[in-house]
Amino acid sequence: MNRDEALQLVRSRLGDSATTKHSLAAEACMRKLAQRFGEDVELWGLAGLVHDLDLDVCQNDLERHTVVGAEVLAAAGAPKAVIQAVLGHNDKATRVTRMDKALWVVDPTTGFITASALIRPSKSTCDLEADSVKKRMKDKRFSAAINRDQIKACKELLGLELDDYLALCIQAMNEIRVELGLAGAGAEHCP
Repeated sequence: MNRDEALQLVRSRLGDSATTKHSLAAEACMRKLAQRFGEDVELWGLAGLVHDLDLDVCQNDLERHTVVGAEVLAAAGAPKAVIQAVLGHNDKATRVTRMDKALWVVDPTTGFITASALIRPSKSTCDLEADSVKKRMKDKRFSAAINRDQIKACKELLGLELDDYLALCIQAMNEIRVELGLAGAGAEHCP
């Protein structure tokens, strides 16, 4: 399974939904993390891209979420390491590899960064900084459903300080901001 096949599979199941954008953001963050750690960028990106492809049928059944996805991915010929990472991003799963751990940390991060960008006047990642996201993390009412401890696990699981991790993910998402709907008004050409 290559990236084009994975994207086609995601879009065939999820359409052009918020979940598809979340998957693209997770892919971008995973690729940036792989680059940082000297890991396989394509493999890590693939894990981010396909991690939620079963939400079309498991949206309200988190017990089956990732299990159904793993079955779909196995049938589509996805690499075993990708399938393992997808299974590992379920809260009840065991995460073994660095890629498994990274995907689990990235999953809530993309949603929190998106929410943090959309409340800014620019509605963009263009001018979003890690300090701003960290400040929002302290407000328990802001994006209350997102598990902050899971994001903060970047230190324990990946060896990255929260500031560095958030900056890396913001940069990754900013690189595809137009595709994510986070370019804001006139921010398509930000630095």
